[in-house]
Amino acid sequence: MNIPPQGIRLTSQNFITVSESISEDLRRGRSFRLRLEPWSERRTLSQNALFHLWMKELSDFLIKRGRSQCSPEWCKDAMKFTFLGFETNTYTDVKTGAQIERESLRMTSKLRASEMHHFMTQVQSWSLDIGCFLKVPATSEFFELSRKQEE
Repeated sequence: MNIPPQGIRLTSQNFITVSESISEDLRRGRSFRLRLEPWSERRTLSQNALFHLWMKELSDFLIKRGRSQCSPEWCKDAMKFTFLGFETNTYTDVKTGAQIERESLRMTSKLRASEMHHFMTQVQSWSLDIGCFLKVPATSEFFELSRKQEE
């Protein structure tokens, strides 16, 4: 069994298969770093939709205050730059085989739902600090998760 770099979902159904695969690698002399964390799915479409709505609201807010360059896409990149940072990606030239590493903003599509919620909370807090009140529909997943965390 080949375990991908992003990990696998370990369940009672696949535990024995995973255990056997790891045991075989250990017998061959390989060693591993094992980090267990609760499974969570990738960020949801609901989170993504609300985040893009927020970027439109933030853009409108900033443009009304003289920041004409602040398109929704600019706002999205600025929030990712500020709160998510960069990741290093390796690219391969298919003609020469040469590889280069480049840093690029982290992608929200690769965040887990809990990471996306944390990111959105940071964006919401920053927006409040500058006087921009982002709408959070009471029916949204973000609202529900925020309410659960307050309990």
